[in-house]
Amino acid sequence: MFLSTRQARAILKREVTMSDFVWQTANLAGFISGCYTNDLDLIREGLNDVVIEPQRRQLIPGFSAVRNAALASGALGCSISGAGPTMFAWVLGDQAEAVRAAMVAEFARNGVETDHWIVPVQSSGARIVTD
Repeated sequence: MFLSTRQARAILKREVTMSDFVWQTANLAGFISGCYTNDLDLIREGLNDVVIEPQRRQLIPGFSAVRNAALASGALGCSISGAGPTMFAWVLGDQAEAVRAAMVAEFARNGVETDHWIVPVQSSGARIVTD
């Protein structure tokens, strides 16, 4: 399945309501705070996209079923990466295989072939690099 960024952008509304902007900004702040404090509940809540995901999920066959399967299998969050059709799940390491398997199975039930990877998050954070 190929979807150009131009196509994915074309379906987006040109304006965001103030309430959605505030909600999304609060989610982002909670996500960042959760990452700094290792608060999994803040990370989980912060991964909820109320602006772009509701508009673009229609472009990914089986999106809701795949997202629900990921969450039911232990993912902290699951959403669309970039313009799509890529999806990601943020998962604690010991649950990664189960979440990936659940997502791949749901895509298969929806007739979607997938590439799938488990990629560790690099935890070194921001740092100054000198020659």
